[in-house]
Amino acid sequence: MSTKLRGGRVRDGLKAGGRRPRLSLNFRVLLREAIFGVNDGLVATVGLVSGEALSHQSHGSIIIAGLSSVGAAMVSMSVGSYLATTSQNDWVRQQIRQQQEDIARQPHQEAEEVEDLLEDIGIPDPVIPDVRKTITASRPRWLKFMVREALGVHPSHEETPLVNAITMAVAVVVGSSPPIIPFLLPISTIWARDLAWALSIMAALVVGALKGKFTGSALWKSSLQFAILASLSATVGAAIGWALGLLGA
Repeated sequence: MSTKLRGGRVRDGLKAGGRRPRLSLNFRVLLREAIFGVNDGLVATVGLVSGEALSHQSHGSIIIAGLSSVGAAMVSMSVGSYLATTSQNDWVRQQIRQQQEDIARQPHQEAEEVEDLLEDIGIPDPVIPDVRKTITASRPRWLKFMVREALGVHPSHEETPLVNAITMAVAVVVGSSPPIIPFLLPISTIWARDLAWALSIMAALVVGALKGKFTGSALWKSSLQFAILASLSATVGAAIGWALGLLGA
């Protein structure tokens, strides 16, 4: 079976009978969900409040629109994360079952693929037949090898849908906070708007730096990417709000 798979992670618990792997936390996955949620919350909200502020909406209207947007984004993004994770896990299991059936139905062809995979990973030609014989002597071991090398599903655990969804929801709220908080303070709408922009840019720089630290990329480059996205969103939102304000004048 030559199907390739990237993303889902399944524990090596592919015992006889295809027992379902247990779920656990995965820092890489949680980091992905957190970065995605923070970015979505920050960029979408700063654009919204910018547009609302420049379209001459009342302070109260901006707060209502902003909080409504945060609530909708939190629900939408967390549900989307949950459904995406469960769909991915189901697809991984289906691919594993298909691989198991392929081994049972066409063992000779699958054994040849074992040799091809061993050659791909650099096993010396003279020892490939012996290694292949060792792998195919046990169906569970054979399945585990094919799942790892042919499907690209490596050890550890599946992603946990509920944890991913909660992480996404919290990240959206955290990302939405910098542009929303100024409008909850007892200051004028103009001051709140400017403070929202400043806090959003600062938050984008910090989150970008954290992403760079965790992923090993350049801190300045990662920070700049986030800051540019937040700035573009604020600019687009402000332009739309300004244009609507002129039409309503």
